[in-house]
Amino acid sequence: MVTRTNKPIRILTASPPSNNPRIIAGLAGRMMEAMYQPGGVYTKCGVLLEELLPQGAGQGDLFAVEDPRAPGLLAAMDGLNDRFGRRTVGIAAQGFGARAFDTKRNQKSPAWTTRIGEIPIAR
Repeated sequence: MVTRTNKPIRILTASPPSNNPRIIAGLAGRMMEAMYQPGGVYTKCGVLLEELLPQGAGQGDLFAVEDPRAPGLLAAMDGLNDRFGRRTVGIAAQGFGARAFDTKRNQKSPAWTTRIGEIPIAR
């Protein structure tokens, strides 16, 4: 655990390295459970992925057992989304329907990523 301004930042590592969204969503859920405090007020958060490598290039884990069905399931999900449109099939933890938790962009400048003076500042 790394701390910055007395707020814990949870760090988990996928072992073995994985590009499986089910595993990534599971790790994010475990992180949220570890940080949850009853009665707390929560807002959106993000997941930072570091040390990204091409598939098969990461250090393996001698004791990890990968799900042999995962590649077929992910290929089927990708095929359905390609055929019927984005977000036709997804991970249940993502939710569905109107997404009230999406980023509010109604006050964003069109140049907020290209002009240093227009970068939003949290206060």
